[in-house]
Amino acid sequence: MFQGYYNLASNLIVQNRNMNVISNNMTNISTPGFKSDQLVQGTFRDEILYRFERDGRTPIGTTSRINTAEGVATDQTQGTLRATERALDLALSGKGFFAVQSGQETVYTRNGSFNVDNEGYLVLQGLGRVQGQNGPIRVNTDDIRVTEQGYVLSADGRENYGRLQVVDFADYEQLEKTANGAFRSNAQPQGVNGTVIKQGYLEDSNVSMVQEMTNMMSGQRSLQSSAQLLKMYDQLSGKAIQLGSM
Repeated sequence: MFQGYYNLASNLIVQNRNMNVISNNMTNISTPGFKSDQLVQGTFRDEILYRFERDGRTPIGTTSRINTAEGVATDQTQGTLRATERALDLALSGKGFFAVQSGQETVYTRNGSFNVDNEGYLVLQGLGRVQGQNGPIRVNTDDIRVTEQGYVLSADGRENYGRLQVVDFADYEQLEKTANGAFRSNAQPQGVNGTVIKQGYLEDSNVSMVQEMTNMMSGQRSLQSSAQLLKMYDQLSGKAIQLGSM
């Protein structure tokens, strides 16, 4: 009976965390460049089951006592590129990330919904200044032209403000998601090949509302079932205690 407590209580904890991951995905469905997450579930303390016979015992399978959350996996597939016709909106067609100076660290994002701050620097709202290959890019105007190779020019093409720093990583599992769907990494970033920067476009989130709604309903059913069964276990254990005290 007590094994049931372990199984059901651990499943309640895991499903609550799963619902938090799903809710975060749905909240950021309109965030440009956001990458959806999925909770990776596993088990703890697998035990072997035996069938006992006169001449010994025979293993017949395994059982798991506890359900666990092993981590969160991020889907890095590219979202749909949507035309906005806004000069400061940029999208990456291909692999890679924009580099943004956020406080004392550099973070990486696919969100190209940029603006110009009061000092004339290209910024991503809520994160920091967009990095070029030679530091932050100062444009002093929102009337700019950006080439497919990432050069930021004046509207007439006469002034070159710098080239956007677009980087990639050999192993995306080394990326840690931070606020606003950006990533940080201790790994050394590398250059990208074949990636095109499209001005006047934004990359939509790759979150599927239909899939997230399906996952949410499945998680809610699992939560309800575990809660109801846990209540039944509690009632049975109470009756067992009463019978044992007679």
